[in-house]
Amino acid sequence: MSTDLESPPRADYDTPWKNILDRYFQPFMEICHPEAARAIDWSHGYEPMDKELNSVIRESETGKRLVDKLMKVWRLDGVEARVLLHVEVQGQKEVGFERRMYVYNYRLFDRYGVPVVSLAILADEQPAWRPSAYNYSLWGCQVSFDFVSIKLLDYDARQEELIASINPFAMVILAHLAALRTKKDERSRYSLKLTLTRSLYEKGWSKEAVLDLYAFIDFVMALSEPLELQYIKEIELFEQEKGMAYITSAERIGIQKGMQQGMQQGMQQGMQQGIQQGMEQGLLQGERAMLLRLLQRKFGPIQSNYQKRIEQADAEKLLGWGDTLISANTLNEVFDE
Repeated sequence: MSTDLESPPRADYDTPWKNILDRYFQPFMEICHPEAARAIDWSHGYEPMDKELNSVIRESETGKRLVDKLMKVWRLDGVEARVLLHVEVQGQKEVGFERRMYVYNYRLFDRYGVPVVSLAILADEQPAWRPSAYNYSLWGCQVSFDFVSIKLLDYDARQEELIASINPFAMVILAHLAALRTKKDERSRYSLKLTLTRSLYEKGWSKEAVLDLYAFIDFVMALSEPLELQYIKEIELFEQEKGMAYITSAERIGIQKGMQQGMQQGMQQGMQQGIQQGMEQGLLQGERAMLLRLLQRKFGPIQSNYQKRIEQADAEKLLGWGDTLISANTLNEVFDE
């Protein structure tokens, strides 16, 4: 089956964005809002406030939501501040978007009594849609609210700068732009995905960072099965050359590899016994792959330490984690931490 004229599979954009903003908030701010980044005291770190934001969102009832994040930071003068992030991912022009930004801002300010910086990350494909303010007036009473809009399409003209950057969030923007650009051209998507994945090893990043960014790339640049298998083989060869088997040790090829190992064992140890053992191993690999995929769907890219625990777990443990996943709100709850 030819894939040259196929459109790539529909990618899941919301899930990876939620996790990547949690883990790489400082690099995001340094690229997308450098003025604010220079005013934040990063030595204090930052604190996600998802539960607090969800409470405000429920009260506001402002309609459709995609990705919203609230971060607590400290300014260089020692004063607390809040940074509200709203990511409009793959969105169309939305009526009421500006009002929602305003409602979230004033409700958060009313609740916490500290300045709230509102940022809209516009990851859509419409260059002309640039919401940045909400206002109304009546009988001499006027409300005017301006917020920061970050249009990812604007970074398309800064490709060389992003490619050369060692800021990990540059890779996030490159991957998202590549996903938009190749929505109807899977061959180009395959080529760009391969190029971006290889470049992860050239920046001197840690294994954890490589896996985090790879997970984002993999989510937003989904491929159909034939090209996906070809992509995996190319990455395996590349990792062998580099002597750094980070990505191909992940769950994504667990089912296939388990079945292949089973058949090899069947040939070497005797057909009946070998195939039985191989099938069991293949099923176990499949259960691991399925659990990790469900975790990614709910929580976004999964840290390498959790991936390692899944790779080493037996069937009973995997089943227990799967049951816990249904009601868990965090990864820590799933893994009893």
